[in-house]
Amino acid sequence: MDTALKKDIYEQLVPVWSGSFSRDFTAETIVPDAMPDMASVVDAEGIITLRSKETVQGSVSLGASVSVSVLYMPENGGMVQSLALVVPVEMHADAPGADADCQTVARLRVRALDARMVNSRKLSVRVDVDCEARCYQSKPMELPCGLAAEEKSVHVLTKTAPLVTAADVREKTFVLTDAYPLPTGSAGVERILSQRVDAALEDVKYVSGKVVFRGKVRAGLVFACQDREVFAGRYETEFSQIMEVEAQEGDVTPEVALMFTGAYFDLPERQDEDGKVGAELHLVAQTVCRKVVEAAYIADLYSNRTVLVPKREQIPLVSAAKPISMRQSVTGTAELMGASGDVLTLAASVGSVTVEGNTVKTAVNVRVILKGENGCGAVRCRLTAEFTTDIGSDTELQGVAVTAADVFCAPAGGSMDVRATLQMEAMAVTRSALAAVTEVTEDPDAWASMPPAPSITLVRVEPEADMWALAQKYRSTVEAIAAANGGKDHGLLLIPKAR
Repeated sequence: MDTALKKDIYEQLVPVWSGSFSRDFTAETIVPDAMPDMASVVDAEGIITLRSKETVQGSVSLGASVSVSVLYMPENGGMVQSLALVVPVEMHADAPGADADCQTVARLRVRALDARMVNSRKLSVRVDVDCEARCYQSKPMELPCGLAAEEKSVHVLTKTAPLVTAADVREKTFVLTDAYPLPTGSAGVERILSQRVDAALEDVKYVSGKVVFRGKVRAGLVFACQDREVFAGRYETEFSQIMEVEAQEGDVTPEVALMFTGAYFDLPERQDEDGKVGAELHLVAQTVCRKVVEAAYIADLYSNRTVLVPKREQIPLVSAAKPISMRQSVTGTAELMGASGDVLTLAASVGSVTVEGNTVKTAVNVRVILKGENGCGAVRCRLTAEFTTDIGSDTELQGVAVTAADVFCAPAGGSMDVRATLQMEAMAVTRSALAAVTEVTEDPDAWASMPPAPSITLVRVEPEADMWALAQKYRSTVEAIAAANGGKDHGLLLIPKAR
């Protein structure tokens, strides 16, 4: 005969698939007839914008585009020129376990961008795009926590364990607008030669059914003026957003990932000497809210009237999820290799990120664009960084993102000292398992073959002994042992047989 168990149901979203992969995309463009021939490529910038996400049975597809601006020096030695092109991005991955009902969180970034001359009138661009995606599916957990009906002869040992579940996955699109002043001395700006943007979160918190996050968007623009001068401007737009999520009780930890869905800049009218650059920035925030609940489960049970045969299962669960934020500076030297002039722009891009246990390793590529009498040139420096966390062997890092928070350079003779400050964000997820009783049956034949137990037994008990195991062994109860010994829990104890 089976003993029916009562079950608690825990609603949760489970990551049924996660993956990280990269792809190369290439495109070519021709120099328009109205523009001069190319002599050399100076630099290339790219802004990746997310266009679509689709999850179907067994696969994930992402659509994006990279808006590329390439600076080059013309053969006639005139002012630096700019070519613009859009590189379409289509990312596909096999995702076993995922289906159309999944909620997918994805983050795309440009790891590397190279532009090279095919000839003086043709340019080839290669973009290395990295993707990290997770698919969440609703899978409630059923956990036996007691008896379905009261049975005084059955004694149940119930324990609790922290259970971290993904309670809600949401996204919100929003638009930021700003007005950026033109660089000092840049009268008669004709066009924007290149543009760069990135977004950084500075604070994320959960308050009464809402995720509140703030940060800033950083933009770098290079301008061409009528007098053949080139200027650069660096700007910041701060933002604060509130996202409504499904109301949750208890300890909730939100995780937010930002992506651009568009970035547009408009120059002021030429006659407007005090005009400003209009910025319109479109972003999407993808949020995963994790909550902690104390889950009750049956660790053991027995009866003093029959033999119960429990079925135990090792139930895997996430017992902790903690955000980790680390910052460090790395330094190096960039050789000028004949380049000279004042610094026009300074940028850093993070390359491949690898996670090995508690360590995150990456490289950052720093580019310094110099503006001299003979035009513009670039110097580059590759730096490596390593973040070491204090997580244990049962914990893994998820959603790792490394960004260049700041970059600095200073001339040093025939070279340039470079320093980049990197910010690493991750979620430390601790996995464990609990041995829970999921079913129980009775074995009356085994009970019939058991010898009779004495009505009372005198036993020497060591301090901190397991009173539950003692009661089970002598067919007693924890309460009966405590009553018979005046609350004493070690030494010589009387163990009465349960009635």
